[in-house]
Amino acid sequence: MNNKTSKNGSSKSKSRLRRWRGRIIVGLLVLAGVGYWAWKKRPVELPPPPTGAVELGDVTQVVQAAGVLQAQSKVDVGAQVSGQIRKIHVQLGQNMKKGELLVSLDPELARSDVAQAEATLDQQRAQLESNKIGLAMARREAERQHRLLAGNASTPIEVEQADNNLIRLEADLRGQTANLARLQADLEKKKLSLGYASISAPMDGMVVNLPIQEGQTVIAVQTTPVMMTLAQLDQMTVRTRVPEADIQLVQPGQTARFTTLAGDAQRYEGKVRVVQPIPERVGNAVFYNVLFEVDNKARKLFSDMTVQVEIVTGSARQVPTLQIAALGERDAEGRYSVQVVDAAGKNAKPRKIKLGLQDGSKAEVREGLKVGEKLLLAPASGAGASGSAGAVVVYSD
Repeated sequence: MNNKTSKNGSSKSKSRLRRWRGRIIVGLLVLAGVGYWAWKKRPVELPPPPTGAVELGDVTQVVQAAGVLQAQSKVDVGAQVSGQIRKIHVQLGQNMKKGELLVSLDPELARSDVAQAEATLDQQRAQLESNKIGLAMARREAERQHRLLAGNASTPIEVEQADNNLIRLEADLRGQTANLARLQADLEKKKLSLGYASISAPMDGMVVNLPIQEGQTVIAVQTTPVMMTLAQLDQMTVRTRVPEADIQLVQPGQTARFTTLAGDAQRYEGKVRVVQPIPERVGNAVFYNVLFEVDNKARKLFSDMTVQVEIVTGSARQVPTLQIAALGERDAEGRYSVQVVDAAGKNAKPRKIKLGLQDGSKAEVREGLKVGEKLLLAPASGAGASGSAGAVVVYSD
């Protein structure tokens, strides 16, 4: 009996203990949930917005564009006469001086033309001499008929015939004289063509194109065939395509510099020579060609190289500047909106300012701000500013 009672009491104690444990666990879970909810609902302290100050600094404004290198002077050397190429005296890449022999054509055809022209000219001279003799006889006959008519020894009809014959022979002589001059000019042209059988360099330069071979026949009847191309590579011209939106900033005389894709990191520099007024269209985009020259005596630059160009359109030293990220929208008058804050970075107030030069990271302040004033800097998700300015978010009280 006592053993049975003892067992029942032990079972009841264990049951009560399990119930208390369950209640404790449930209570802890409830407390944890309440604590998590309270943590989620706690007030979040936002960090203060970023600010920047107006400071003195240097600003260099540039226009960036892609360009291509071209030889400053390039000449296509052609054949002015037809014939077979007898000898090529140069090689591709060879440097030539003005007047040096490049190509020799077979001169036999040109010599034959000269001989034929000389024979025709001699024949015309002989004909002219014969006409002069006939003209002298006709003049004497006309004079004789006039004397006979004065002595009533001739008739007016015979005098008229003598005069008409004299006039005809004088006209023939003038025509023969003009024909002689034409044939003389034709002979000179044929002799000049014979000289063209030897093709010389028209300028100093390197042979950059040589599309011909010895034994090839060239025909120079309608178009002048290109024998080779000479290029002056001591100085290169950079042809830069500047977008329409930036072209008004570019002026002759401005400094222009570029680097190549060759990876040597060398920077080349020149001065803008001309801004071509006729645009090029690529799709819906409009570009204008800007030309400048650079020295290439070291021959590191080659024709048709692609380069990245920077044209310095303005610079200022130690002027009030602000960060581009502080700029808001631009109004119709070209003024930008900024948010000016107090020394503690609070109480932002809008203000309109006028800018000058910009270099991509900072801008020159012309009106509206003083050195030392603080501005709100915009995060990337703010309202966009027109032109080259960055985005801005306006913070207020």
